Amino acid sequence: MKALIRFNKLGMMMYIGHLDLMRYFQKLFRRCGLDVSYSKGFNPHQNLSFASPLGLGLTSIGEYLDVQLDSLNYNGFDNSRLGESHTTDEWIEIINEHSNGLVNVTAFNILDDSAKPSMSRLSAATYKIQLYDDKAKDVISYFNEYDEIIYSKKTKKSTKEINLKENILVLSDNYDTFSAEREKIAKSDSYYEADYVKDDKNCLYIMCTAGSALNIKPEMLIESFESKKCLLDVKYDITRLDMYTGTDKFTSMSIVEKED
Repeated sequence: MKALIRFNKLGMMMYIGHLDLMRYFQKLFRRCGLDVSYSKGFNPHQNLSFASPLGLGLTSIGEYLDVQLDSLNYNGFDNSRLGESHTTDEWIEIINEHSNGLVNVTAFNILDDSAKPSMSRLSAATYKIQLYDDKAKDVISYFNEYDEIIYSKKTKKSTKEINLKENILVLSDNYDTFSAEREKIAKSDSYYEADYVKDDKNCLYIMCTAGSALNIKPEMLIESFESKKCLLDVKYDITRLDMYTGTDKFTSMSIVEKED
């Protein structure tokens, strides 16, 4: 049984890296009794994988975890509860009761057995950039000023040039405008998202290409803006809002649909 779990990562948990977060969930699922499948072999481990590891220092309300389950029955340390069945909504409550309050499950969806891993389906992501130097409108003006914005991304072996204009799909400093423009190309879970971003000031909202082939990070735009305008140390915080699958038309990963 395959499941896709959406969770948020808030507050001081932004400083917990990918591998530590994986260990956190492994221990969390053991504590709450979720019947997670284990790999076979000499050193079995829980079958878990993230759609896209979040960078250190970023918060998120739209992280996704693929989990392979043996059942939806309790399989924990309380022998009196062994085999006790729960719905996915009940499991959300149980998991969050055992969590630390800064990592909370917000959706728990059962997928078809034929569903591909989220990492291979990821194609776009949305972010909120909170700026602290009143630069949001300046960044928008910079983005609209040029037909191309070339960012040089350094890898271990070489430097790759990326045109940010082609890979930033939607950009706005107003959430309502951003949401309306995004809805033209994406089916999103906007009601959930809006609870976290309403009334925010001096923010940028951005939807950009994501995935294993090409992963655009929102800080690339800020760094390019700094370089072009000869600025130093523009202060900002980034929150990932959601992740999407699809090509021309995108769908939030939280919206479960039958695969072809």
